[in-house]
Amino acid sequence: MQIPKGLQAMTPSTADTLQAERSKAAFSVAEMNAFIVDEQMRAQLTKVERLLLSEPETFDVRQVYFMSRTEKMDHALKIGRRLIELMKEGKLTGEEISIADMILDINGPFGLHRAMFIPTLQNQATEEQKAMFLGKAENYEILGCYAQTEIGHGSNVQGLETTCTYLPETDEFEVHSPSISACKWWIGSLGVTATHAMVMAQLVVNGKNYGPNPVVVPIRSVEDHQPLPGVTVGDLGPKFGFNAMDNGFLLLDHVRVPRLNLMQRYITVAQGGRVSRPKNVDPKVAYGTMVYVRTQIVRNMSQVLAKATTTAIRYAAVRRQFSGKADKRVDGESPVLDYGMVQHRLIPLLAQNYAMFATSQAFAAHYAESMGELNRGNFGPLKELHATACGLKRWTSDVAIHGIDTCRHACGGHGFSQFSGLNEFFGNQYPNIIWEGDNYVLSQQTARFVLTQVNALRAGKQVADNQTTQYLRAHLPGGHLPKTAPAFTQMPVADLASNPEAQLQLLGFRAASMAAELADSMAAGQSHNRSLVAMQRLCDAHSDYIVASYFRRHLRTLAPASPLAPTLNKLASLLFLYVLEQHSADLLRLTVGAFSPVQISEIEQLLAQVIEEVREQAVPLVDALGITDLRLNSALGRSDGKVYENYLEWAMEDPLNREDTGNAIRKQWFEKYYKPVLHAAKNKRDARL
Repeated sequence: MQIPKGLQAMTPSTADTLQAERSKAAFSVAEMNAFIVDEQMRAQLTKVERLLLSEPETFDVRQVYFMSRTEKMDHALKIGRRLIELMKEGKLTGEEISIADMILDINGPFGLHRAMFIPTLQNQATEEQKAMFLGKAENYEILGCYAQTEIGHGSNVQGLETTCTYLPETDEFEVHSPSISACKWWIGSLGVTATHAMVMAQLVVNGKNYGPNPVVVPIRSVEDHQPLPGVTVGDLGPKFGFNAMDNGFLLLDHVRVPRLNLMQRYITVAQGGRVSRPKNVDPKVAYGTMVYVRTQIVRNMSQVLAKATTTAIRYAAVRRQFSGKADKRVDGESPVLDYGMVQHRLIPLLAQNYAMFATSQAFAAHYAESMGELNRGNFGPLKELHATACGLKRWTSDVAIHGIDTCRHACGGHGFSQFSGLNEFFGNQYPNIIWEGDNYVLSQQTARFVLTQVNALRAGKQVADNQTTQYLRAHLPGGHLPKTAPAFTQMPVADLASNPEAQLQLLGFRAASMAAELADSMAAGQSHNRSLVAMQRLCDAHSDYIVASYFRRHLRTLAPASPLAPTLNKLASLLFLYVLEQHSADLLRLTVGAFSPVQISEIEQLLAQVIEEVREQAVPLVDALGITDLRLNSALGRSDGKVYENYLEWAMEDPLNREDTGNAIRKQWFEKYYKPVLHAAKNKRDARL
């Protein structure tokens, strides 16, 4: 099957239209990229993409949309094996393998070995245990996973049922799954890959339960990969997404392991069963590991959303529908991006995307500063850092995952095609709102921290000086709302939108007011359960303030006369107005300084105006995010703008359409299915003759 020759070319072509959009740039795309994407990420992306492109026979993912789950896993294993070889050859680091996974969006079965098994050994094993396990893991002589979640328990880690019981007579631990609900479930790299599992189990010594602790359990032979005695292990089967990963299940029937297989950096079980905790190690250090993982999620979500916004905005800029319907007059049909409803869905996402990139850099600096304090023995900043990380993990992953879905919808019917690059991608990225803490559960940790600070202020206690307590002290004297409305709540909306300091004050006041009201309700007897919805809103309001603060902090690093500043400041103001518009009820119900319906209407009108202004720079802005065609893997978002040509060519590659396979498949189906249907009536007539 071939495309007919001599088809009439579009006028203007989608390629010409995209180039015309680029010509509107009011800034240097290269300079914007250097400012908004951190230097380390840019260097890693350039290095890894160059290497991937040099071996297309291994790293090509163009055909992944035609693959079955088994074929995807096979392809992912092929890629994973080659990446490990390149690492051993010194051409890639372990971190750069993770970058390769992100670029290819094919997270294969070796992923959790690197992401969870090795870090747990690094952070929770003693030096003796590292000598036993870490070297082999880093050299891929054993393959691991992290088995925490059970079919009956996810977020409630304390409720895990798997047990790890010390047997003094043999100086071993017996690891056991006592029930169906104790079956380990959803464990990445477990289904067919792992030889060892880092099992989270209730530690029981001399009849006393010491809570969940990690223990290394061999589950498959490294010689023939067969399950070991007492081990029932398998793959969960097809999922909504992430299907190149072998998420699996695990049941352990009184499996015994040596005593030193229990990770003992934070708790020691000596021979004979004496339990102790090392005095020179503060268990709060474990917070640092959790925060680090969430810091990486914040960083990655900016890249994830960038792939979606790049695809949708480029496509909406070249896709034309209807004449004379948009406000802007053009010859022929209007670009879809000129329609207000499309702009309202995509342009605020672009502002959020830029805020994510800025936030990831500012938060990484905050993390490094706090870890420096921790290494000096000062654990004071950890609680605030942890609360901020929880809130930002929720904020960035919620925006990114829902943003991908919005971008799919904005691409219309073609967004439904796998060739958009957004459907498989959406399924693969969806787990980010669940793993490393379900977003609804994480929000409670952030809200509880904020409420603790409010109650401390009310009790007259000294509170640490950090970005949370600063806005709470500024807006809640003595932990309570002020008697009179702050001046910034009475400012004209246009003045607010042009005043960065007033924007931060209003966002901080919104969060502080919500915290004070919730603290009042709970002090009056409102239960924790009845407070959960308000906690979600408080977490979001707090994170809106933190993101805006980080965004502005990053913008302040620009040179005063930078040509990037006007566009970036407009994006920051757009984000501010969008938050107010999306949460106008929060402004209307402020106990002090409540906004009027007229002010809300002014916010909506000004937001629409700023969105229209930013729309003119939308294509250069997504170009500046630096997402290459290799990463997009999309017919709709490709950088040359040749959307329809590539879309049709890609469809021709379907096995049903290829000459080498399609003819045979269609012939078989015709004989087996179509012919009996099409000829049924004729055969019946012939039978009567």
